[in-house]
Amino acid sequence: MADRTLVITGGASGLGRGIAEAALARGWAVGLIDRDGDAVETVASEIGASAAAADVTRPAELTAAFERIVATYGPITGLINSAGLTRPAPAASMNPDDWQLVVDVNLNGTFYACRAAFPHLAENAAVVNIASIAATRGLPGRVAYSAAKAGVVGLTRALAAEWAEHGIRVNALGPSWVDTPLLQGMIRDGILEDDFNSRVPLGRMCSIADVAESALHLLSPGALFITGQTIYIDGGYLWSG
Repeated sequence: MADRTLVITGGASGLGRGIAEAALARGWAVGLIDRDGDAVETVASEIGASAAAADVTRPAELTAAFERIVATYGPITGLINSAGLTRPAPAASMNPDDWQLVVDVNLNGTFYACRAAFPHLAENAAVVNIASIAATRGLPGRVAYSAAKAGVVGLTRALAAEWAEHGIRVNALGPSWVDTPLLQGMIRDGILEDDFNSRVPLGRMCSIADVAESALHLLSPGALFITGQTIYIDGGYLWSG
């Protein structure tokens, strides 16, 4: 059994994989959950983690995935919910199926993962949900994503209040544009990297390492009195106007 076990949803790529690699370098045991079973098994083998295939929109699959990881490592001390996707479209013409998918994965999937993990969370465990600057700043063409991520912020606060009696802390991180496959798709949809960077006081995009370091801090003893918070990792973008 491991001393510190971290489970990451959406662990086969992007933020999930980046956080996993940073955690492994610090001695955590890591279990990855992803709906792409082949990809998550490959990544887990490459980086030294364990893997379980599950779609975060399917509670029964998540329950089985957490049980599999706990059987290997023991109680969970950290959970990162990073599974997410977007389907850009003008609100007036957005396909209802796309709306439902974005909300299901980003918001419902975060809740389902938290619920499935809860019976296995150790005393003083910590949960970090991945939100977005889209939770607080309107992004044209991202109505479903913005709504879902705002929901993640509300979910984080409610769980923090409810689970405090169990010693479980729940926080969220709200990155700005991070160089992941999700961002590359958004760039293809017309977002210009140079234009965005010119609006960021620190002058660059958020990196996967920026998010990973912040996530690991929220899981650490240095954050034992932080709960219910959403920390925006945006280089000053939100407050700069």
